[in-house]
Amino acid sequence: MNYQKTLKWFPLLFLVLFVSCGKKEPQKLNFEWQGYENPTLRYNIEYPKGWTITTDPGRVRLLSSQDAYDKFVDPTSTGAIGGLILISAAKDTLGGDLQKFYDMTLAVDKEKEYIEKYEEVTDIKVNNQPAKRLYYRLKYDKTTIKKVEKYLTINDTLAYVIEFISFNEMFESYKPAVEKLVSTFKFPKKLEKGEEDPGNKPSEVFSTYNNPLYSIEYPDNFNIKAAKKGETGSIATFSGYRLDCTFVVDVFPSQNLSVEKVFDQNKGNYKGTNGQKESTINGLKAIYLNYSVASNIGSRAYFLVKGPNVYRLTLNWFKPQEADYLSSFEKMAASLKVK
Repeated sequence: MNYQKTLKWFPLLFLVLFVSCGKKEPQKLNFEWQGYENPTLRYNIEYPKGWTITTDPGRVRLLSSQDAYDKFVDPTSTGAIGGLILISAAKDTLGGDLQKFYDMTLAVDKEKEYIEKYEEVTDIKVNNQPAKRLYYRLKYDKTTIKKVEKYLTINDTLAYVIEFISFNEMFESYKPAVEKLVSTFKFPKKLEKGEEDPGNKPSEVFSTYNNPLYSIEYPDNFNIKAAKKGETGSIATFSGYRLDCTFVVDVFPSQNLSVEKVFDQNKGNYKGTNGQKESTINGLKAIYLNYSVASNIGSRAYFLVKGPNVYRLTLNWFKPQEADYLSSFEKMAASLKVK
């Protein structure tokens, strides 16, 4: 055996073994796809089945699993690595100028202090609309590299940002999710003259709002304003496109009174009533009344009592659109679960 020739190849062999052992191959994930239409902005996408969707005004969050959420809040934390896609849309104030949109995005990027420029900027198309794809990485420690890909585009009167985030080699594993989403992205159809925007009505898709004292289902195109009320109470207001159409959950102390006593104490505050009625919500007796604060506004108040708390549900709707709002509000009331 020629030992000198064999020894000559040892450094190269060692280098190959070192590289192959040090580099982690991306895990291959199998995805099934399902469709989603945003009820307010009316764009359509396809995304991985089983991912959770959370909606806020102007933004949708798609998360591969709830177990992976902590890593996106604190990248240096241990735990599962997942995929996150954020879709946001805002009114276009730049006259459709994509380059200005890119410049503005870089200028206001929350992670600007960590990046001087995007590592890759590619001109592409999203549903035949000119778009820019941006990519960069942020290294937090020796084992944590966050990778981000953003897609910017403008269509009609809206500017869109699709943002995909994951960590380390799992970025490549989850990347097919955003590639599928972008390739299937469909902008909302323009409304015909006289056609009503469906986003003006309560969505038929409901989300869950959780409060320490209760949970309730609500149309996912509604906004929520919640606040504490004194030391023991709280108030949450749900509203959609019409600000005169609201659903309010008000919690305050019962002072050990029954629901009948609470109702009797409060009924004098309502004008234009047509008598009290009874119902059952979450197994609790509910007493309610319809009343009127204005000629074109319908209103209703429910009272429930459990333990130390009164739960008052106040509904207000624009009478010409009663068919659109009242049924959604009644569904919300029926879904209330007192903890």
